[in-house]
Amino acid sequence: MESSRFIQLSEQILIEYIYTSQSAPTEFDTSTYPIELMRDTNTNGTYFFNTDTVNATMGNDRDGSAVSNNAARTQYVSLDTSIGVPYNDYSPALTDSVNLLQTFSPQLQVAYDKVRVHFISGFSFQDFDGIVFEVLAPRRDGVMMNLSSINFLKTDTPQFAAEPLLLADKLYATFIEWRVPALFFMNNLFTAADPNGLAYKITEGQGFLATPPITLRATGIYQTLIENAYSYYEMQEINSASILARDQYDNLYAQVIQSTNGDYFELSGEVAGSSMENLIAQLNSSGGNYVIFHEVSVTEQIGTVFTQTSFQVFTQKGPDFNEPILFRPIIKNANTAVSFSINYILRLYNTVDATQIIKNAKLTSFETQKYGRQMLQINLGVVPTVANVYNQINNDTGKQLIIGTPSPADSGANTSEQIAEKLVVKTKYVTSFRDRLNVKAAISPVKVQTITETDGNTN
Repeated sequence: MESSRFIQLSEQILIEYIYTSQSAPTEFDTSTYPIELMRDTNTNGTYFFNTDTVNATMGNDRDGSAVSNNAARTQYVSLDTSIGVPYNDYSPALTDSVNLLQTFSPQLQVAYDKVRVHFISGFSFQDFDGIVFEVLAPRRDGVMMNLSSINFLKTDTPQFAAEPLLLADKLYATFIEWRVPALFFMNNLFTAADPNGLAYKITEGQGFLATPPITLRATGIYQTLIENAYSYYEMQEINSASILARDQYDNLYAQVIQSTNGDYFELSGEVAGSSMENLIAQLNSSGGNYVIFHEVSVTEQIGTVFTQTSFQVFTQKGPDFNEPILFRPIIKNANTAVSFSINYILRLYNTVDATQIIKNAKLTSFETQKYGRQMLQINLGVVPTVANVYNQINNDTGKQLIIGTPSPADSGANTSEQIAEKLVVKTKYVTSFRDRLNVKAAISPVKVQTITETDGNTN
């Protein structure tokens, strides 16, 4: 999965460097996405471009770039190709247009990272005519190679973010973006014996440093001079920052899945070969105090229009960082929406120094009605079910009680009523209990016996 690193270059500018996946990188073939390289004797470096034919995808063409006009990089010149004679064909310090295009035999699959520059809502260039954004990498001799040199002017229009980025209490509503060759992959594939390699061509056979950093640099154009139709820029550095060529947390990824235990989704941070709890413990052992923010937004698709309908933030402070966040979306337009997407941002925030580790994940579902405003219900009556149990008892006075088995000779003489007429009852009176503490009650079977008179008296 892709992962992002955010660098705050100024109060109004945030750079997001998006590393391509280490396991499944985003690659473009050199046959369909051609590459141009421009040598510069002013800096002794090289400028990388993709051709203007693929600019809609790559965003890093010569026409939208600027190059340094001196070794100190204090003056730049626009490479506007609409001019009759492009500047690189005018300046002897630069490679002319005829020799820019690179040939590869065989063609290469080149992995690309992405650079996205976010501008705060209400961004203004202040006193600058524009800003040049550079991505630089050091050759083995320390000379910086330009993987991009984007010329963004006041007259240019940035893209509006469909979902504005909220970071550190700042809302970023517009952005520009482009692709650069992934330094990590170029460096790993480099060999001095293979002149067909991209790193070989960019560095003129020297290669990059063994563990090269990537420098992100923003320089403001405080004055523009027009001479012979060429735009010369006087520059003032805004800020620069260095990052690693690869994501050191590439084993960390965000995950959003549909739960197997119910009608909801599970949001979590996963660590390949380990656990989130172990990663947090490792980060905290280095002097950090990390908490996790789970940012969730739901986007509904109605026709061809995508609309964000909800945004929530869940804070996880431990102790069990392995537990997923349980989330059930409410699709507001369940009857008309074609699909909905859950956009998930996993943010590990260090409260000590405000550094962040950010991962993204997205899940799209077409079960819009399942997660509508009202859940489908089955009428089960009273829940839980109350059962009334009836035991019908006949109206019996006890006179029909049969004792013993009647004989054919005495049929009808065994009913309780008939036997009672023949019983002799003896009464014995008990005036007192000797020990009232040992009174016992018991139930025993009735014994019916025939009593014969022997003395003519019956009591």
